[in-house]
Amino acid sequence: MLVLAFLLACGDLCAPDALFWYDHLLAEGGYGRFERERAAFLIRESDGRLTLEPWNGGDFRRARFRGAIPDRAIAIIHTHPRREPHPSMHDRHEAARLALPVIVVTPDAVIAARPHAPDLVLHTSARALRP
Repeated sequence: MLVLAFLLACGDLCAPDALFWYDHLLAEGGYGRFERERAAFLIRESDGRLTLEPWNGGDFRRARFRGAIPDRAIAIIHTHPRREPHPSMHDRHEAARLALPVIVVTPDAVIAARPHAPDLVLHTSARALRP
């Protein structure tokens, strides 16, 4: 019963395609070893597939995006250094402001700051999201 409740709570954010994209972005960010964040939109295509729309570049300890959020965006994904696995207060504020989950990816965890809801741990296996 708890597994079903969890899957209903996380939906596409726990799908195998999503885990693939979390790992992809984590690799681009140096698996949490760098102070530079990488970020992207997680997109649900019209055929149901999940894809990634990466943001250009990334700054020291912060990723920035200027422009319109893609129509089919279902979340914002970004990396954090390994020692900071939880969403920041800024991540939580952006989730509420944009009405989109803001997902933090590190090698040890994938945690979503959700609009007007408690953070949700989506994944904790370091094996799936390599060292």
